[in-house]
Parts: sequence; C-alpha cells; structure tokens
Amino acid sequence: MYNKGLQSAAVSILKTDGPGALLGGLGPTIVGYGIEGAMKFGVYEIMKPIMASLLKDNTAAAYIAASVIAGGVASILLCPMESTRIRIVTDPEYSGMGLLSGLPKLCRDEGFFSTFSGIYAMLAKQVPYTMAKQVSFDIVAGILYSILASKAASISADDAKWAVSVTSAFVASIFACISSQPGDMILTETYKGSSGKGFFGIVGDIYKKNGLPGYFTGTAARIAHVSTIITSQLVIYDIVKQALGLPATGSH
Repeated sequence: MYNKGLQSAAVSILKTDGPGALLGGLGPTIVGYGIEGAMKFGVYEIMKPIMASLLKDNTAAAYIAASVIAGGVASILLCPMESTRIRIVTDPEYSGMGLLSGLPKLCRDEGFFSTFSGIYAMLAKQVPYTMAKQVSFDIVAGILYSILASKAASISADDAKWAVSVTSAFVASIFACISSQPGDMILTETYKGSSGKGFFGIVGDIYKKNGLPGYFTGTAARIAHVSTIITSQLVIYDIVKQALGLPATGSH
C-alpha cells in the first residue's frame, strides 16, 4: 500500500507539474540537512567528553546529555530551512524560488521568528532521533567490541571494526526510526498547516483519532526506507572518525 501510494503520487506530480516539481525545495533540503547532519555529529562528539567530565564519568548519562544538546542545536538550525522548503513546494508565491530568494522573502513577509513556528515539533522528532541513533550506536558497538575481545586472535582488527560498525549502525537505525516516529508524525502534521493548531493541539488530534498507536502509523514503512540511510550515515561517520585518527566508535 505504501509503495502503491508513493508511485501514484509521483505519477500524479509528473503529469500535473512535470519532472522539475520533484526537485522543488532541493536547495533548502541540501543546505538544511547538510548543516543539521554536520552539527548533529560534530556537537555530539564535542559534548561527549565535556558531559563526561561534568557528570563524573557517568558514560551513559554523558552520551544521552550530549545527544540531547546535539539534537537541539540541529533542530534550531534546520527549522528556517525546513520552513522555506515547505513554502517553496506548497505556496504558489514561492514557486520556482531557491533558498537564497525564498528564505529572505519569508523573513520579509512574516518575520524571521516565523521560520521557527515548527520548532517544538522539530525538537520532538530530532532529539529522540539523535539520542537513539548516536547513543545506541556507541553502546551497541561497545558491547560488540567487548564480545569480540576474547576472539581477537582469530579475527583481524580491520574485519572486526567493519563488522562492528555495520552491525551497530543497523541496530541504531531501528532504534532511531522507532523512537522518532511520534515526532515525525507531529512534524508532518505541523508543516501541513491544515489544522491551524499549535504543537499540543496537533498532539491531541493524533491521539483522539487513533490513540497511542496513531503516533506510530507508518513505522514499518519508515524503517524500510530510512534504516538504510541511517546505517550508511553511521558507517561513513565511523570511517571518517578513524581517518582523522580518532578511535572507532565503541572501541575505547
């Protein structure tokens, strides 16, 4: 059903607006999520030792605190880009615009702070997403390295790092998808803009319609779609860390 609906929507857009419509909002998406990803991983790595020092080397608490801060920073930076993207693809007045023209127009028309109208919904998605992805990747990798330590003689270091990185990344992707699905539902409804309600109004509407399961609608489809992306991100992140001379995730 998900694939059929996706295909039907794509065909409808192609017939109505042409191939170019599928690339609407590409600029804000690339810039926004590029900055968001860089800050999410960067801030997390910077904050881990700082939080570990403040929390008396409580590793789990330090990881969680660092991920919450990273998710918060990423959400704040992403909001203006996401607001601009939504306008470009939904508002005729912004049709054909890019980031450099769309964002200034949005700020002139409605004020800079209007671009943060979805900040609570963004935080509801990004903070659990970052926390589950980053922390579970660290913890699962650490567990796997501990298990493999007794077999170090029969497994090469490079093979072990590769196996741990991919396995940990995949497990983390599942946790990330499930934990952030409620926030993703809220964020989607927020940017639809059809209800005209605030954050708590949207949360209440979702609950009234389907109860708690309503917040997890489409979770299986999202896991199938997003888990590959997250796994790839985390593996590349681990490779880059090692290339820069940092220890592999979970190995220290």
